[in-house]
Amino acid sequence: MNDAVLSYATLHKVVGFLGIGLVPVVVIGSLLLDHPPVIQVSVSAYYYTGMRDEMEGIICGIALFLMCYHGYSTLDSVISKLAGFFALGIAFLPTSDTSSKTDLLSILHYTTSGIFFALLAFMSIALFTKSAGHKTEQKIKRNRVYRVCGILMAVSVVLIPIDEIGVIHARIGFLKPTLILETIALVSFGISWLTKGEFILKDKPLAFPIND
Repeated sequence: MNDAVLSYATLHKVVGFLGIGLVPVVVIGSLLLDHPPVIQVSVSAYYYTGMRDEMEGIICGIALFLMCYHGYSTLDSVISKLAGFFALGIAFLPTSDTSSKTDLLSILHYTTSGIFFALLAFMSIALFTKSAGHKTEQKIKRNRVYRVCGILMAVSVVLIPIDEIGVIHARIGFLKPTLILETIALVSFGISWLTKGEFILKDKPLAFPIND
């Protein structure tokens, strides 16, 4: 494996671990540090807790690595950099500290979040599944993972606004549905990138390796 492929694999893994780790870090950290300990309604709400710096740091880390990723085609590079740009929007355009999220800043925050996950879902479904030449058995399995993760990201983002409907929120609000859906989207994002970095379902070494 050459240095370029190795660096891309490492980049995928770092982004994947950051995506999966975001929710556990802010939730557990807030429960330990904030008084009284409360599980917030969404990841965005942790901006107003003692875990604000950690939350923004992880999101900015994801944005940085996405912007550094060039992929295997121009489209890979453009989509990844756009996703990184919108990730910065999530970090630096926080929602308001009120129950009503109709202010401009909150609207921009949710818009950038939606676009961010839409781009990631597109990458997972349409770009990560591409291959040149023969598909190995592991590649076929990885493609299934990419598609499932992309669909979960897309469905989660589409369902989040439903929690804002008064009647529905009154019945399920105690379950923190927005936080749960955001967690599903972030974990799916992380798994997709870990799989792309072959941390999961790595190709098996050739039985008869060819010497250079």
